[in-house]
Amino acid sequence: MPRAIDLKEPRWYVVSEAKITNPCNKNEEGKRDCSLGKENPSWPDGYTYLDRFLDDIKKLNGGDVVFVAMTIDDYELMSFNMQELRRYLREVQEVVIYYRNVTIKNPDGSTTQGVGAS
Repeated sequence: MPRAIDLKEPRWYVVSEAKITNPCNKNEEGKRDCSLGKENPSWPDGYTYLDRFLDDIKKLNGGDVVFVAMTIDDYELMSFNMQELRRYLREVQEVVIYYRNVTIKNPDGSTTQGVGAS
């Protein structure tokens, strides 16, 4: 039998150009007071999730930004391909179980039904 599959989980980022709310700091009473500054003073007005993502990626990659992108249609196609691979593996597994059941014999000469056989 082949060795077990060892898959790793990639990180997916979904980023939009929506503006991030940067609320004012709270005063002693717990009310927002813009004279005390913003919660994230380094964020300029109009700072978006895309801007923050790019800043974070630049920090992680030493200033470099490289995109690997796909359309929604291509993502759906990739999902379809994964389902097709699962279907194929299930069918191959059924064939393996069938041939295992046909070829394995008990000491009395009868064939044994393996686990998962119907």
